[in-house]
Amino acid sequence: MAANRGRPRVDRAGRILAIGGCAAALAAIVVSAAVAATSKTIVLTDARGDVSGALDLTRVSLQRASDGRLRAALSFAGKLTPKTLLAGSGPPGSACVRIWTRPEADPASMRPDRLACVTARSDDEFRAGVYETVGAALPKRVASASVKLTASGTSLILRFTQSSIGRPERFRFAVESTRPGCERPACIDTVPAGGAPRTFRLR
Repeated sequence: MAANRGRPRVDRAGRILAIGGCAAALAAIVVSAAVAATSKTIVLTDARGDVSGALDLTRVSLQRASDGRLRAALSFAGKLTPKTLLAGSGPPGSACVRIWTRPEADPASMRPDRLACVTARSDDEFRAGVYETVGAALPKRVASASVKLTASGTSLILRFTQSSIGRPERFRFAVESTRPGCERPACIDTVPAGGAPRTFRLR
């Protein structure tokens, strides 16, 4: 009893609550830091007029949305409608996020292993999906995606799940648009310019 004389008394429940409060606060800090690290938005801009037509990309942003999906916002020099992407002959127009999920991949010499693309189903309906590329074969659709045209008519919002690209910790990406009916380099716009990919960290 004498040894405890003069010391403030702290009951066991108080100590447990204090420790629990510290742990909770630390956990909140860790979670906040993790969210901040994984939800960073990457924004890329591109000069107007480097390709002709409405599919001239001017700005691209990529982020992880609050629901965990990836959200790509693609802005163009002109107004778009689904009809803008339809071709009288040849391939349809498209806008695609090109994704390399494998760390060893060399984007300069290798095709992306995933594509998240917007095309047109009809004159008044867009179509979006995620595709897997294997070797020289045509891309195979592996998942659906959602697409929405903004009120301005100049931006497309493309959303797709992490599972559709294999849930990598990080991946490299670039964006390209292709004018309908034309596959010549002059009809393709890439962001970043030259197609050099950027790294996006998910975890």
